[in-house]
Amino acid sequence: MKKIKYLLLLLPLLSGCYNYRELDEIGITTAISIDYDEEFKITAQVINPIKQQDASTSGEPSFVNFSSEGNSLQEAFRSVILESPRQLYGAHLQIIILSEEVVNNHLFEVLDFFTRDPEIRSEVKVIVAQNNESLKSITIQTLLNDLSSSTILDALEAQSKKEGITLEVTINDLTNMYLNPYLEIILPSMIVEGNPIQGEKEENVTETVASASTKIGTTAIFKEGKLLDFLTTEESKMLNLIKGNFVDSILNFNYQEGYITFEPNRVKSKMEAKVKNNKVKIQIEGYAKINEVGTIINLEKIEEIEKIEKFLNEEIEKSVKSTFNSIREKYNTDIFGFQDLYYKTDPHYFKQNCQNWYEEIFPYLEIEVKADLKLYEKGKTLGGIEYERKNK
Repeated sequence: MKKIKYLLLLLPLLSGCYNYRELDEIGITTAISIDYDEEFKITAQVINPIKQQDASTSGEPSFVNFSSEGNSLQEAFRSVILESPRQLYGAHLQIIILSEEVVNNHLFEVLDFFTRDPEIRSEVKVIVAQNNESLKSITIQTLLNDLSSSTILDALEAQSKKEGITLEVTINDLTNMYLNPYLEIILPSMIVEGNPIQGEKEENVTETVASASTKIGTTAIFKEGKLLDFLTTEESKMLNLIKGNFVDSILNFNYQEGYITFEPNRVKSKMEAKVKNNKVKIQIEGYAKINEVGTIINLEKIEEIEKIEKFLNEEIEKSVKSTFNSIREKYNTDIFGFQDLYYKTDPHYFKQNCQNWYEEIFPYLEIEVKADLKLYEKGKTLGGIEYERKNK
C-alpha cells in the first residue's frame, strides 16, 4: 500500500512540461518591427528552419519575413499564422524596432504586450526608426551575419561601447523610463541607407557595394512621452558622458594650430544635487590616451603632457556645459535625469517646491562640471610626427 502511495505522489512529476511545443510547430523570431496606421502593422524575422549551412549552400535565405496587421498586437501576431504555418516564438527575440507613430501614441500598448508575455526576455533591445524606410531594416540581407537582427544588435553594441554615440535600451529599461514620472525617455535610433527593396535580395551580399545597409543613428529624445528629435553625434556623446553611460569613444579637440584626438576609457560620472540651490555637480573621472596628433608638440616633455591633460579636462567641462545649455534651450526636456535625481535626493522638498519642473526649476538649473581624466599613454612616437620631422 505504501508503494502505491509513493507512486501516486510521483505521477504529477511524470506529466512533462505543460507548455511543451515541437520545434516544427514554432517559428523562432529574432526581430520585430512595429508600425501603426489605423491598426498595428508588424513584420517578424523568422529563422529558416533549414540548418544554416544547408540554407547557404541550397540558395535559400537564412531568414524569412512575415508581415501582418491587426487591431491589437496580439491579433497582429496571431494573424501571422495565415501566412506562416508556424506560430511565432519570441524567446529568442533580439531587437524590437518601433516607428515614430508607435512611440508617440501607442507605446503603452507595446510595453504592456511584451512585458506581459512570459516568453519575451527582458533584455530585448528597443530601437526607434528614424523614418518608415528604417522599419525595413530587418528585411535587408547582410554580409557579415546571416541574420540582419544579429547585424543590428552587433552594430548597436559596438556603437554604444566604442563610439559612445548612443546607448543600449532594453524593453525593461524602456518600461522603467515610461513608468517613472520623473524620467524622460531616450532611445537609440535606426537608419537604412540605400534602396531597402534591393537590399532584400540575395545580390545585396554578393556585390562589392551593397544596395542597402543598416546603420545605428544617434539618440532619440522625448518629452512627456513624445518624440522631439534626434541629437547630433557630439550631443549624444556628451549626454552619455553626463549620465555615466560613456564606456569608450573618441574625442577630437582643436589644439594650437591643429588638433589632438583622445580616447577616453574607464570613465565614471557621478552627479550630486544641491536641491535647495537648484544646482547639480557633475564629477567625471577616468583615463585617456592620445591617439592622434595633428599639430606640432613635443610629447617628450612632462610639462607638455601636463598641459595637454589640463586642456583635455577643460574642453570636456566646456563641452558638457555647452551641450546641456544647448539641449535645454532647443528642447526644454530633462533627458539628463536631473528631476529624478532631485526627487531621490530630497523627496519631501521636491514634492513641496519642484512640481512645476519645466516652468520654474529646469530653466534655471545650474550645473557645475569637474573633469579629471588622466593621460596614461601617448603612443610609441616620442614627439608628434611633425615635431620629430622638424627637429631632426
